[in-house]
Amino acid sequence: MFVFKFEKIKNIKENIINIEIIKLSEINNQIKQKTLRISELKDQIKIFYKRFDDQIKTQVDFSILKYLSEEILACELEIQSTQKTIEELEAKKKAQIEIIKNLHKEIKKFEKLKEHYKERYIYDEKLKSQNFINDISTIFYNRNS
Repeated sequence: MFVFKFEKIKNIKENIINIEIIKLSEINNQIKQKTLRISELKDQIKIFYKRFDDQIKTQVDFSILKYLSEEILACELEIQSTQKTIEELEAKKKAQIEIIKNLHKEIKKFEKLKEHYKERYIYDEKLKSQNFINDISTIFYNRNS
């Protein structure tokens, strides 16, 4: 009976690990998406700078220059906020990894406990059998005496 309880707990822990691994992969996907977004924004900034330089070289239209500078600033602000989000996701990722490690440790403990109690159960059963044999031997000896 004890083995089943430990096995049930172990299975629950393994299910939790699977859920945590799924969460970890979602975090990794979010980090990849945010990193991709940063590279897209950097490419946009390069394009805006090129258009800004072209605008300065050809004709100076301050409304276009203002628009380009505002777009560059908006992209840089979005990059900063995205980098902060990535840092938060990295912290979540580390926490998720720690949770998974701890769950693995707990599963190993339950496996050891299960094995220990299994060995103890076998020992107790052997002891009961031996005591039963000793009792029968004592009864038989007392009858013959």
